[in-house]
Amino acid sequence: MSRQNRSVYEGRSIQDPGLVRHGSLAAAGPPVAHGALESLRSSELLERKIASQAAEIERLAGDNQRLASSHIALREDLVATRQDAQKVKEHIKSIQTESDIQIRVLLEKIAKMEADIRVGDSVKKELQQAHIEAQNLVKVRQELMAQLQQASQELQKTRADVKGLPELLAELEGLKKEHHRLRVTFQYEKDSNIEQVEQMQAMEKNLIGMAREVERLHADVFSAEKRVHAPIGPVPHAGGYMNHDPSYVQHFHGGSAYFDGYGRPVMQMGLGPTEGMLQYGSSANIPAASQAIPAPVWEAPYDPSLAQR
Repeated sequence: MSRQNRSVYEGRSIQDPGLVRHGSLAAAGPPVAHGALESLRSSELLERKIASQAAEIERLAGDNQRLASSHIALREDLVATRQDAQKVKEHIKSIQTESDIQIRVLLEKIAKMEADIRVGDSVKKELQQAHIEAQNLVKVRQELMAQLQQASQELQKTRADVKGLPELLAELEGLKKEHHRLRVTFQYEKDSNIEQVEQMQAMEKNLIGMAREVERLHADVFSAEKRVHAPIGPVPHAGGYMNHDPSYVQHFHGGSAYFDGYGRPVMQMGLGPTEGMLQYGSSANIPAASQAIPAPVWEAPYDPSLAQR
């Protein structure tokens, strides 16, 4: 965000009304068309929003088409499964009829063989063989019953899948509603965040202006303190007779001598207000704290580098 703010504030004046500019801050460039930038950003956001919504609509349409095709395929599978189940039932009925016929034939054989048992061992062996064949037919019948039960289970599973299809459609409808609700919530939060960002940018602009004004005031105070505590140059009309010894204390006429923290003398220059200062009670519309009253004023040489800070 700092780079964007720096690019927006470059070449634009951030001076607040009622504040005076000093130094290099006074040489600011022409203002930038802020409204054009805001309209460009809003148009870019609108285009991104439209593109995302179009992609979402395409995705939902594809999902709907896939669900429709899967629904048709499930219906076709159900019809085919029903036809297969009908064929299996008919086949089982035919097998049962054939097995019943075979069992009846075998029973007749058994009856005849039982009648002929007394005839000899050959008849007894044939009877044993018939019993073995009957057992094999029973095993085959059991296998067919197991296959029939498995087919019935598969048919029930297919019916359960078909019954669960409305639940899947209801879940899809619920997901669509949830997506719509989330999209509305996202749009509301997005608009709220945009307003907060604009308010924060305005506050940041005001804070930057206030910070620069405070820095300017600090520079003015520091410059004033430097002027008060700066060492005084040679006394006028005494250039050729000054003693440059640091231990020598100069005597000044017309007032008391003052010394700074380093033992250097501070010369009193006058008793009136300095140039650029207003006397107390003047008609200028400035705060009373910034007006000067007649008092002894001490000045130092002006340093241009301090005003540019």
